[in-house]
Amino acid sequence: MKYCPKCQTSYTDDSLQFCLQDGMPLDEFPDQSSPTVAFETDSETVVSPKRVEQIRFEPPSSYQNEWQPSQSVIVQPPVKKSNTPAIVLLTALGTILLLGLGGIGAWLYFSRSKTEVAVNVNTAPANRSSNANPLNNQILTNNSPTPAPTQTAAPTPQPTLKPEQAKAVTNDVKNAVDEWKISSENLDLDGHLGQYAETVDYYKGGRVGIARVRADKQKAFEQYDSINFNITNLKVTPDASGEKAIAVFDKQWTFEGADKYSAGKVQQQLTLNKISGRWLITGEKELKIYYVE
Repeated sequence: MKYCPKCQTSYTDDSLQFCLQDGMPLDEFPDQSSPTVAFETDSETVVSPKRVEQIRFEPPSSYQNEWQPSQSVIVQPPVKKSNTPAIVLLTALGTILLLGLGGIGAWLYFSRSKTEVAVNVNTAPANRSSNANPLNNQILTNNSPTPAPTQTAAPTPQPTLKPEQAKAVTNDVKNAVDEWKISSENLDLDGHLGQYAETVDYYKGGRVGIARVRADKQKAFEQYDSINFNITNLKVTPDASGEKAIAVFDKQWTFEGADKYSAGKVQQQLTLNKISGRWLITGEKELKIYYVE
C-alpha cells in the first residue's frame, strides 16, 4: 500500500508509482498497520480528504521512462443522479389522476342533470292542462269545429204613423188643448178638471192625484174674476203608437180680480194620452218663463 507524501492520498494499487493528484512519487507505508483511509476490494480506490477536481499534469522529466504522458489523466468527480425521471413520472401520474377525477365529476354532473330533467318531466302538476303547449293549442284549434256565428236578433221595427194618422192625432190634441183653454176662461172648474186623467205629473210636485190638481185650480178660479189665455206656436208631436202626444206652446195670460192682478208669458207643455177614446192630460209643466208681472 502506497501514499503520497505531499497530499497524503493513499493507494491500494501497488503498481502505481506517482500520485494521481499532484504527480508526486508515491511512498510505501512503513507499517501495514497504518490506518487506511478507504478502500474497495473490487476496484481501485482513491480517497482524498480534499475535493476531487479535474487535474491534468505531466510527470517529472526524471520519470519519463516510467511515465508515458501520451494521454492526460482526468479524474471526474462522481456524477450525482438526476431526479428528472422521477419528477416526470410523478407529474404524469398527477395529470392522469386529475383527468380521471375531472372525468368522474363531469359524468356525475351530466348524470344528475339528466335525472333532474327526468324528474321535472315526470313530476309535472297533475292538474296542468295539456293545452299549455302552444303547438297542442294550435292543433286542437285547427281540429275543433268552428262555432256557428251568433245570430243577432234583428231590431223590432218601431211602428210609425202614416201621415194621415199623424194628422188626425194632431188635430185631436189641438182640440183637447182648446177645450182646456176655454174651460179655464169660463171659470168652469168641473169642465176644466174633466180634461185631466186620474193621476198627473204636475209641475214640480211629481205624480199627483186629480184632487191635488182640483185644489190648485179652484184657488185660482176663486181669486180672479177674469182669466184670459193667448196660445201661440202650438206644436203637437205624436208618438209611434198614436196613443200619446206632447203639445208644446207659448201661453200668455192675464188674471184680474177685485184686488188682484197677474200677467205673464211662459212656454208650456202638456202631455196627453188617449184613454177610453178621449185625449186626457197626464202631464203639465212649464219649460220656460218669458216674464211675469
